[in-house]
Amino acid sequence: MILCKKEEAEIQLNAEQDNWRDDTNDDELEDRELEAHHMYMAQLQEVSPDAADSGPIFD
Repeated sequence: MILCKKEEAEIQLNAEQDNWRDDTNDDELEDRELEAHHMYMAQLQEVSPDAADSGPIFD
């Protein structure tokens, strides 16, 4: 998810769009972000046996 400031994107938002985060449950949003981070980190830590036995991929 890419977030941009209104000024950087040069997009005029209406009041409903501008306050979308105020209307969300912050705890739920934080829980989803934390879960996504944990899933991403778990994927990074997975190593296949073939990759572990092949040695370094750089000189």
